[in-house]
Amino acid sequence: YESLGHDMKDRHMEPFLVTLEPATLASPKPASHDGEEFLFVLEGEMEVTLGEHSDVLQPGDAIYYDSNIPHLVQCKGEEKALILAVIYSG
Repeated sequence: YESLGHDMKDRHMEPFLVTLEPATLASPKPASHDGEEFLFVLEGEMEVTLGEHSDVLQPGDAIYYDSNIPHLVQCKGEEKALILAVIYSG
């Protein structure tokens, strides 16, 4: 994770550049938390699971979702993925 907003005080959004490595866990667990997330794929492929639904996103694809929904974001395939992630906590 590379924070892109660490100098901004009293912020509600957390922008990051995130490098996703190929999966090393056989069954990673979904997470949920308050807020919203926006993800934009810059390089590689990533798989996003929201509840029971999964999609594979490629460069140029984006997703915006309620973080209260159990979600899992992971690299798809053997190559790293680079994404822009913005987390809004309200």
